[in-house]
Amino acid sequence: MPWWAIVLIVVGSLLILGLLVSVVLTFIVAYIVYSKTLMRGKSGNWGREHCSEPGCEALETMWVRGLEWSKSYKQYIKELTITSNDGLKLVAEWFDYGFDKTVIILPGRRETLIYSYYYANPYKEAGVNVLVIDQRAHGLSEGKYSTGGIKEAEDVSLWMKYMHDELGQKEIYIHGICVGTCCTSIVVAKYKTDYLKAIILDSMFITYKEIYKNHYLESGHKLFPVYYQIWMWFNFFTKCNIEDSRPDKYMDKMDLPVMFLWGTKDVYCLPEKSQILYDLCASKNKEIHWFEGAEHSRVRLFDEKRYDALVKDFLSRN
Repeated sequence: MPWWAIVLIVVGSLLILGLLVSVVLTFIVAYIVYSKTLMRGKSGNWGREHCSEPGCEALETMWVRGLEWSKSYKQYIKELTITSNDGLKLVAEWFDYGFDKTVIILPGRRETLIYSYYYANPYKEAGVNVLVIDQRAHGLSEGKYSTGGIKEAEDVSLWMKYMHDELGQKEIYIHGICVGTCCTSIVVAKYKTDYLKAIILDSMFITYKEIYKNHYLESGHKLFPVYYQIWMWFNFFTKCNIEDSRPDKYMDKMDLPVMFLWGTKDVYCLPEKSQILYDLCASKNKEIHWFEGAEHSRVRLFDEKRYDALVKDFLSRN
């Protein structure tokens, strides 16, 4: 074998080895990112002990106001638990005011039922009980992985059935925020019942991958290749397909009364994408409300009075 052929073989082998090493390393980095953002850690993140983002003035304000609200109505709280179809204990608190209607408030990723307290204020006056839940892998509920609303939707369907069959609730509403809106869209598409009457969607995004991408880019990272490898880890650990976590896929089945709430300064759910979702929504009873200057998942914080008035008005008509 001539010397130059040997050199080519050696160089080619080194290049292939280098490529394999780089792929392995980027997969390791992707796993680290995935585990920090979409997996409950051993440190007990996604717990009830503190705000999900200490130091964020907006979230801390919502956290404190929510806790203050819950203390004012603590006499109505009933602790509830059910078991998911894959054997996880799921935990909730039910504010039972004595009505036969209940709203289920669904928070975003990393948030527990304490976050949902902040959105509960208008419901008592509207004649609706409030169920706030710890989604799987959050708070006191069991589980390790967040699935972008996919398995969570099935869990919510079990809560709906429990509230209706066991606790005598004749009508159920859902109020979703951020990832909670994606979960809601899947509930409507796959688990809708005749007692699910209407839904409220705050800061809905068009696909989970897109909102994650917007957060990822904001952190200063380049997409290739780690961002794409993250979803391989997601599919592997959750046994879910991330492509099922996209509200735009379910809008044609959204045929019950729905109210969309968005902020014009939302940099994760861009206004033009929000309008696409509204236009795709199949409901003949749909409405959209923009909060000029409001940011993502901070819509109520921007104007609590208007937000609560819209919720109560929507409920009075549906």
